[in-house]
Amino acid sequence: MKILISAYSFETGRGSEGENGWHTVNELAKKHEVRVITRANLRAIHLSSFAKTPKPEGLNIEYFDLPWIFRFFKKGKRGFLIYYYLWQIGVGFRARVMLRKEPADILHHLIGSMDWMPAGLAFCSGPFIWGPVGSENTHPIILQHQPLQSRIKATARVAVRWGLRTFDPLTRITGARANVILTHTPDTIPKRYADRLKTFRQAGIANLPSLARPKTDFIRKSKLKIIYAGELKDWKGAQMALDASLAYFENDCAAELVIIGEGPLRNKMEKVTRAHQNGNQVSFLGKVPMLQLIEELHEADVFLYPSFHHGLAVVVLQAMLTGLPIICIEGDAIGRTIGQEAGITVPLTEVKTPSASLSEAISKLAQDEPYRQVLAAEAQSIALEFYSYKALARQLEDVYEDVLFG
Repeated sequence: MKILISAYSFETGRGSEGENGWHTVNELAKKHEVRVITRANLRAIHLSSFAKTPKPEGLNIEYFDLPWIFRFFKKGKRGFLIYYYLWQIGVGFRARVMLRKEPADILHHLIGSMDWMPAGLAFCSGPFIWGPVGSENTHPIILQHQPLQSRIKATARVAVRWGLRTFDPLTRITGARANVILTHTPDTIPKRYADRLKTFRQAGIANLPSLARPKTDFIRKSKLKIIYAGELKDWKGAQMALDASLAYFENDCAAELVIIGEGPLRNKMEKVTRAHQNGNQVSFLGKVPMLQLIEELHEADVFLYPSFHHGLAVVVLQAMLTGLPIICIEGDAIGRTIGQEAGITVPLTEVKTPSASLSEAISKLAQDEPYRQVLAAEAQSIALEFYSYKALARQLEDVYEDVLFG
């Protein structure tokens, strides 16, 4: 099968969507002819990766970036959405040229996951797969406990997504052109696409030393080690993780919280920590290399990740594969993945604050060690069985065959 894939992020060693794209495509390329259009600034990372693990014979990478003036104004995440939108238009033109030289059986927009942005491959002829795409809505109870600025941002975010889905012609063409729309959030996809929706896992994991060091036993040390790893932003739940842990520490000094990541909340979180009587039980490590993250996860006992409108992050699967029970909140892809089998998914109620409920979940795992170990083992098992990149690649092959031959 000849497959043309668009992957805005396509790299290993940094987690996130790029990790998913990298491993999924490499699995597909073991059996199929796969061409990937991705950004040119990833070339050096690819060369380094292929020096360690040879490139699959079936994989070819086409590098494409917008002219330098667009890259100049895109610094980090500043201007990202505008650049991404224009990049997709450029991909459409580049792909049309590529397809004239060598047709493909399947066109697949694999990365990124925004269902409110266009996909360049939609403007080419041929069977087109869009996704997995989707977007989460913030639970109303979570919003009640967020500062005004965060509530305004959440409202603006919903409005922008709705506007682009509804009125942007390129986004509407993308949805109309798709033979199949893979999604991890079927409830938020416009109903006009209902007949082409297929629920699909958003992220995967591989049992590789570069992603995780699985525990062979799940016995904890005398001091319970809780870990949070992610950007220190409101919607990642970083502040809730800190508040919940500090509340728990008031009743248990034999525990610690390690916070990995950077973000705009760090100064505020450090100030809260310094002012708290148990603040010495919290460590801020900042952004760390992947290998250090893997070691920190291996030394931990619980992964606390109360993100509330994010999809299933790769770091959650890394923690599961390591053998850590996950504490999260209900209402997004993480909660649906964890359930009550791989950790504790905290229900949201009007009676308690989310942080108080998270603190109770920490206490439950700290006081019931056999239960914590059962959840840890199940988390590892679920990650290996249902979220491997091999399994995701097989499911994609089924989708391709259904489109071509079904």
